[in-house]
Order: sequence, then C-alpha cells, then structure tokens
Amino acid sequence: MRPLLAADRVRFGRRRDLWLLMFLVPLAIGLIYLNDFNRTVQGIHEYLNIDLGPAPDPGMVAQIQEQIRQQSMVELPGFAFPASLVRIATSPISVILLALYLSIALVAGEFEWGTVRTIHLTANRAAVLAVRIGVVVGLVVTTLGVGLLIGTIAPFFMSFDGTPLQQLAAPVPDLVPALGVRLLCILPFISIPVLVSVISRSTGIGFLLTVLVLVADLAITGTPIWPESPVPWLPATTISGSISRLLSGESSYLAGVAPAWYSVIALIAWSVLPVLLAVALFRRLDLNE
Repeated sequence: MRPLLAADRVRFGRRRDLWLLMFLVPLAIGLIYLNDFNRTVQGIHEYLNIDLGPAPDPGMVAQIQEQIRQQSMVELPGFAFPASLVRIATSPISVILLALYLSIALVAGEFEWGTVRTIHLTANRAAVLAVRIGVVVGLVVTTLGVGLLIGTIAPFFMSFDGTPLQQLAAPVPDLVPALGVRLLCILPFISIPVLVSVISRSTGIGFLLTVLVLVADLAITGTPIWPESPVPWLPATTISGSISRLLSGESSYLAGVAPAWYSVIALIAWSVLPVLLAVALFRRLDLNE
C-alpha cells in the first residue's frame, strides 16, 4: 500500500488542476460563509429600520425596536465559533462538486490515459483502486478541513454593529456527531462516481451517468406515492432523502416515517457498497480492451 500511495502522491502532486482546486474550493467555502453572514446582517438592519409609524410613547417604540432586534439576531450565533463549523459543513456544495470531479477524473482518467493497462504488472488491482479511492477521500477531507479552519478563525475577526461576533457564541453539545454526519453525507458523492467510472471507463460518460444517477435518486425521493405505500420510509434511504432527513432533523418531512438511524445506515451503505462493487468489477476487467 505504501509504494502505491507514494506513487500517487508523486504523480498527482504535479497536477496543477488539483492544486488549484484545493485552493479555490476552501476559498469558495469561506466566501459563501461571509456572504451568508452579510445577508443576515443586512436582513437584521432592514428589520430594525422598519417604520413603526407615529407613537405617543417613545419608550414603547424603543421597547418594540429592542424586541425586533433580539428576535432578528437569533441567527447570528450560528456564525460564531463553534457553531460556524456546523454551518459551513451543512451546505458544502463546492466540496461535493470537488468529490464528483476527483472521483471521476482520477479513476476514469486511468482508462483514458492508458496507464490502467500496466496495473496488473506492478500491483494488485484491488489495492490500486483502494489506494486511489483513499487519495480522493483524503483530498476531499483535507479541503473540507481547510474550510472548517476558515470557519474557526474568521468569526474572531467579525462583528455586528461593533459587537464582536464571538460574544454571541453558543455551545454546540453535539458538535462532533454533527460534523461526522455531514462528512458522511459527502461520501456517496465519491463512491457512486467511482463505481460509474469503473463501469464507463470514460470521464465524459462517467460525469453524465453520475448526474443521471443523482437525478434519478431525486426523482425517486420526490415521488408522491410513498406516503400511501407499504414502505413510506423508503425515501429516507435514498441519498438525497437520507441527507434531507439527517440535516433537517425533526423538522424534515421524513421524520414522521423514519428514525434518523435509518438514514445513517442508508448513507453508510451508499458509501461502502458501490466501492466494494467497483473493486470487484475492477479486479475482473479486461484491461487490454
């Protein structure tokens, strides 16, 4: 395993597109976080500037404005550390896109480059693919980690109307499980493209088939037949349904038909089973075709 990992590190360490993505994705994460904070602050100011009309009692006006201020500031603690980590990890669309790109480009690319034909001469096929998947997971986790580092540091330099943002910080008792669940939500976007890449042997077709699989998943989840069917919990086991169930918590429309552990098990299955199938197929492929 170590020689394979070292070879991949040398090989992909020279690819400028990977280095560029590793820089741009955390930057996008930070900009999205700052943009959300700016929009929230603007919304609060709009509420505070509401014209309450003529009032005989200035004290009553001040009291109403203070109530509006307190109600509108409910979202601000979510931007302070450590809640900022959960916020950043909850909507990592840029990280998901990175996972899709890396999974297809670094697996299907082997077939297009022709380097896959020499694999059986140098190493065990299963080990080669396992290491490659490990490299993809490592790059994605590292990128997300850099984004979380931004979410750790940035709140200490932010403020609201002169008040340091960290003064509004609130504890997050389930921080580690929350981050773990959000990382689990990303893994199917690695496993599914890996399997599709092994089947298609093409980056272009791999991207197309992956999109079709994800669209089909959304369609199955959103089909209105499930509430009246014998398996109303089934949408909570699709990729999109599982993610919705876990991230929305008890406010999810699936909360009433499936406990959260259904979706956790489903995401684990979506993360592991496609990888096992991809490895099994890769071991039996005719690499000379």
